[in-house]
Amino acid sequence: MKRIIGLVALLAMVASLGFAADDVIKIGMVNDQTGPNKGAGRSMKVGVHAYFKAVNEKGGVNGKKIELVNANDQYLPDKTVDGLLKLIEEQKIFAVVGTIGTSNGVSILPIVKEYKLPFVAPRSGAANFRTPVIREVLNIRASHQEEVDRLVDTLVREGGAKRFAIFYQNDTFGTDVLNCTENSLKRHGLSLVAKGAFERGTQAVTSALASIIAGKPDAIILGSIYGPGAEFAKAARKEGLKSYLATGSFAGGSNLVQAAGDAAEGLIMSQVVPHLQDLSLPLTKECKEAIEKNPEEVNFNAVTMEGCMTAKSMVLALEKAGNPPTREGFLKAYESMKDADLGGIKLNFSADNHQGQSNVYLEIVQGGKLVPFKSLKN
Repeated sequence: MKRIIGLVALLAMVASLGFAADDVIKIGMVNDQTGPNKGAGRSMKVGVHAYFKAVNEKGGVNGKKIELVNANDQYLPDKTVDGLLKLIEEQKIFAVVGTIGTSNGVSILPIVKEYKLPFVAPRSGAANFRTPVIREVLNIRASHQEEVDRLVDTLVREGGAKRFAIFYQNDTFGTDVLNCTENSLKRHGLSLVAKGAFERGTQAVTSALASIIAGKPDAIILGSIYGPGAEFAKAARKEGLKSYLATGSFAGGSNLVQAAGDAAEGLIMSQVVPHLQDLSLPLTKECKEAIEKNPEEVNFNAVTMEGCMTAKSMVLALEKAGNPPTREGFLKAYESMKDADLGGIKLNFSADNHQGQSNVYLEIVQGGKLVPFKSLKN
């Protein structure tokens, strides 16, 4: 830890003045490309890169091209720190975008603050990035609380659920989802009947499942990434558990559905991006076209859409951040956004509010696919 603190201080002294030099604006991304959450990490990278490439093909931003430079942290917070420091020192990045995982994003907050480095769209709805407002952190997605509120409200009002349990990752992320679930239940005069935790980086769900079965729940919130969530769903269905299963966008969307197979049928999932089938929304159509124009190992999905949406917001801010753009100008450009239209989705920021939008959309797994949620009765 002393080595890291010392290195941060040293690099901060020799860091650039916070503006993009030459004809390239380098944006850093440190997330999981090969580890247990690689589905989300690769998808975020594909979405951001696709939009930046589309902008570059049209001349860039104020004559400057945008380059995405990436470091792989394998979902390990220590590697997130090391990766970001390397990008700052060697690539002279202007900003960082799209970390995957609450603990990973939290691990780099001291560096972000030290460098006054804009940190756009940590892929987490945790309170750590929202309360109190951190000047450098800019959130483009709804919070965990907003997602869980929507899930719990739906299960209570439409499903008649009264006995809730939670399966959660035993770390900063999972405990945040746990706290949000308890807060949501209080609004309905309810409390958890069972909790089941598993250790980060594992798919050891047996003990958690046993604890949850003992509570006889009629609804279970999954506070996990897609791998453990899929294992839990398969094990629960194998044991004959008929409870509703529900999770948030943090579970990785289609990654969870594919990993869980038939066990995902009927699972309810909240999303922080519009339904992908609704191409009447200009933003969805634009992102789909950008992502499919340059096919990679990941296609158009909820996470690539989130990456594209994030990248578009960054371009809007860069256009008003000066020429050459400065980090301070970039932050001020975000804080001045009032009903900034991304193409059917509007962003609103201020000095006291660094969460640009709070939209939550519900989907359900039917026939092995995520489709817009209509009713639990269908």
